[in-house]
Formats: sequence, structure tokens, C-alpha cells
Amino acid sequence: MRYSDAIALAVVLTTHWSPGAAVAQASNPTPPPAALATIQMSGRGFEEGLQDGDRFQVRAFIWSLEGAAQSILGPDVSLFEPGCVARFGRGVQCAQLLVVGNAYVLETFDTSSPDLVGHTAFRLAGETWRVYFDPAPDGTRTFEDLASFEKGDPVAVYKVREFATADQELLKSTPFTLQGVTVDFKNVAPRLTGLGHARVPQPDPNPQPIPTNEPPFEPKGPGFFLLHTPISGTFSAVQSK
Repeated sequence: MRYSDAIALAVVLTTHWSPGAAVAQASNPTPPPAALATIQMSGRGFEEGLQDGDRFQVRAFIWSLEGAAQSILGPDVSLFEPGCVARFGRGVQCAQLLVVGNAYVLETFDTSSPDLVGHTAFRLAGETWRVYFDPAPDGTRTFEDLASFEKGDPVAVYKVREFATADQELLKSTPFTLQGVTVDFKNVAPRLTGLGHARVPQPDPNPQPIPTNEPPFEPKGPGFFLLHTPISGTFSAVQSK
């Protein structure tokens, strides 16, 4: 498998979210500038394959929501539940903000040459990203268990068009409150520019069934995610024009 094929699964994104001020709705009435909001996340990609029509899913956790001068939630608020961390450690098992992204490959096309082999460009389609808030993780969440990512409250849903860049349109959001601060993803950032990376996908020793009850996976029928890879990305807000 070519390294660049993993790019489609590495979340290399330039994203555009719906207009709004990049700040949580907190007691402070003066929001920080949108240009300095940053979201950082890490996770794992699960791939059916890398051919046209193949499906893949990103399961990730958000570990930083940064504002202009400090974290949007405050300088000392962690996105990992402290009681859970004390028992199970800081990681996906105790994260409070989870992301599930579903998509399928529209097409890939070879951009390699005899002296530079292995580069492939791509377009994705039918892509949906969902953000969940789990205020009380119990330490049992794993990347292999999709249900453990979806047991929290859905707080944002995005429709995505992704090439080597991605255009994300917010479909709906629900405010959530953590440590006395209320956050609404429609106000987190008007536009985000991001960069992600991943390793070459490896065969998954325990292939995951594709959830065909979730968009956009329904039409094709049953299947399995046969590959997986670690991913990470940083998404920074820029001022909308």
C-alpha cells in the first residue's frame, strides 16, 4: 500500500464552519477573537479499503479547545474527566469530547511519476462528522468499540465536502456545559484551517463491521473496516470575510 493513499485517512483538512464568534457562551461577555481559536484532536481511522466507493470512519477525541488568551473552557479545565483519569489514566478512555467521522472514497487518481512513486490524490463524498459530549466517561471506551464513542450527547453534526481540503457545513448543534462553562459548536469557530497526519494503514487484526445504519454507509450494504491507522490533527480558526 502506498503511503500517500493514507492521506485520505489522515484528516489533512482545510475546513469551513458556519459563521459565529469563536468562543464559548460563558459568564465573560467579551469573546476572544475568532482568529485564535484552535481545536486539537487525536484518534484512529478504520478503512474498508482505498478504492473508489470504499468506506472509512474516523474515531477521535478532542483534547484542546484554545481561545485567544487561554483555553475556551478556562486555563485549568481538562477535557479528560478527573475521576476517570485517576483510575484509568489520561486517554481515549476518559475523554469527554468525541468525534466520529464517516465518509466514502469518491475517487482516487495517481499523481506519481517514475522518479517519485506513490503519490495519490483523492476526493471523498457523503461525509458526516459528529461531535459527542460524554460528561462522565467510565474508563471502558476503546477505539475498537464504536458504541462507546456514541454513548454521549450529540452536540454538533457537520456535513463535509472533502478533497485535499474540506468544506464543513454545520447542520445542527446543541450547547453543553462543562465546569460551569457553556459551549455551542456553532460559536466555536466561523472557519477552521487544519493539518493532520497518519501512518500507513495496517491490517486490522479484528476487522470492525461497518455501521450501515449511519450515513452515508446505508446504500452499499454490509462490509468490514479491514485496515486501521493512528491519526492526529490541529484545526485553527481564521477570520471569515
